[in-house]
Amino acid sequence: MKSYPKKIGPYQLIKEVGAGGLGRVYKAIDERSGRSVAVKFLHTKYSTNRRFLGIFHRELLIVSRLRHKHIVNYLDSHFDPPLCFIVTEFVDGWSGHQMLKLTGKVPPLVALSIAMDMLQGIDYLHLHDVVHADLSAANYLVDKNGKVMVTDFGLACEQNVENYKNFVIGTPGYYSPEHLKNTGIVPASDIYTVGLNVYELLTGEKAVKPSTDRRKILASMREIDFTKIACTDRKLEKKIRRLVKKSLQMSTWWRTPSAEAMVIAVYSVLKEYGIRYSRHAIKQFLVDKRLSTPSDKFEKQDIYQGAA
Repeated sequence: MKSYPKKIGPYQLIKEVGAGGLGRVYKAIDERSGRSVAVKFLHTKYSTNRRFLGIFHRELLIVSRLRHKHIVNYLDSHFDPPLCFIVTEFVDGWSGHQMLKLTGKVPPLVALSIAMDMLQGIDYLHLHDVVHADLSAANYLVDKNGKVMVTDFGLACEQNVENYKNFVIGTPGYYSPEHLKNTGIVPASDIYTVGLNVYELLTGEKAVKPSTDRRKILASMREIDFTKIACTDRKLEKKIRRLVKKSLQMSTWWRTPSAEAMVIAVYSVLKEYGIRYSRHAIKQFLVDKRLSTPSDKFEKQDIYQGAA
């Protein structure tokens, strides 16, 4: 831990748990309550850079006003350059990226359960005029009880202020068409990236090959192979392919119109196949993979219907 002291105010830093383009995240203990928290620091190399200080401050302002069960909860912050950090609840689990490395692709109904919770968080953002703009597999978390939370708002934008027009931002492999065009990012851009994540959960592969070449990325978007979404239940396969394909339309006019509409579409499939509780379905899968421990507090469901 070279960049930061072992203690910042009441927060005793334990270990680094993640890093991104803007900063590093540490697990810490709040000595006042004894609870585990996550502390995100701005990279020291940016601590005197006005542009990156502005980006970090904007993230702080956005995340501090968000309150939703599927968004990582803000607790505290400090903004006094060169020391800047944001404190959120600590999620005992994995990012989507880490989970996929441990499990490989997930059963169709579990993938939809993860999408269901992710979409509820995204819908909340959109209702508050915020676009996440960087919903990669590293930026949603799954805790050991099956709860899914959206995190990392370093590139989030408020629609009434900005839309990243003429800028390419985000994570390669998780761009929407709008990320690459000069039209600007919109709420429908998050719908596209949710679709990318669902495709990856279902197939264990990225729908669009990571690249920094705009033409190659756009060509890859037009050539997404939806036949890789395979279920032993052909009716379920057809429904899921249609749902994912609708979210991955190149034009926002033809894409699923909103996160709420996609929630309804996902819920209708889960309901038809008897999945009443998305969180319980995810927890059950984690237990079966020996990533979590059984509990009397979740209802077992037939989560492997259609699993290829």
